[in-house]
Amino acid sequence: MKVEEIMHTDVVYVEVPGNRKDVMEIIQNHNIKAMPVVKKGTKEIVGVISQTDLLLNPDEDQIALLMSRDPIKISPNTSIKELVNLMIDKKLRRLPVTKGKEVVGMVSIGDIIKAISKMTIKIPIKDLINTNIHVVWEGTPLSAVPSIMRMGNVRTLLCIDDNGGLSGIVSDVDFIKESKIVSEEKSSSISSSSDKEWSWETSDILLITKKKLKLPNKPVRDVMTKKLITTNEFSSLSECANKMWKNKIDQIPVLDARGELIGMVEDETLVTAFQNKN
Repeated sequence: MKVEEIMHTDVVYVEVPGNRKDVMEIIQNHNIKAMPVVKKGTKEIVGVISQTDLLLNPDEDQIALLMSRDPIKISPNTSIKELVNLMIDKKLRRLPVTKGKEVVGMVSIGDIIKAISKMTIKIPIKDLINTNIHVVWEGTPLSAVPSIMRMGNVRTLLCIDDNGGLSGIVSDVDFIKESKIVSEEKSSSISSSSDKEWSWETSDILLITKKKLKLPNKPVRDVMTKKLITTNEFSSLSECANKMWKNKIDQIPVLDARGELIGMVEDETLVTAFQNKN
């Protein structure tokens, strides 16, 4: 199987020059997490930009300064095995597919998960479960959660209620949907003076306008996904992949035989297990 068999050819991209607002509109309208950046009026790739770039750089507005330059690219004729090896080795979630300098497609971990879901791989996920679970109280202000994710190096948090029970899940996607771009003005005094008694003292006020990403003043419970998709520890690799692909999720809570939460399984973990099998 080759990359061209699983890639998306209806590529959504953003052009440079451009700004944060352009990226946010595309992410929200097309429900995607990242896209290639091309030179204006062409399909020549110059970078890749993701919602993570927006969250990690809330003060930056220009796409050219937000994007990752010189991205790793792949050919449509590359084998799936090579693709998986590259993505795992470089810790990539998606790759632009190019012919020459032009973008012809995008391929992601999700596309590999879809391919795995159509196979019959009976490896149990029991040994793939990450028991190091990151949680947040559902009453936590939304504005604090990006910092919690950044410090924990995670993109998703499970949410718990006042009694410590599992009540939902929140991801970085939810922040982009809820965030707004606001203009912020700061004033700075520029003064100049001379040692001479007769000199004038002058002072000018410089107004600096910055575009910032702002989250609304609301608790996590207002934006979290309350309907949790879960799997059990006895599911097979393909069964788990199928559930993740059908529900368009990149990680899934795992329950034991009593229905108690024991951990999470990420899509990268399934892909790594698939690679090790071959």
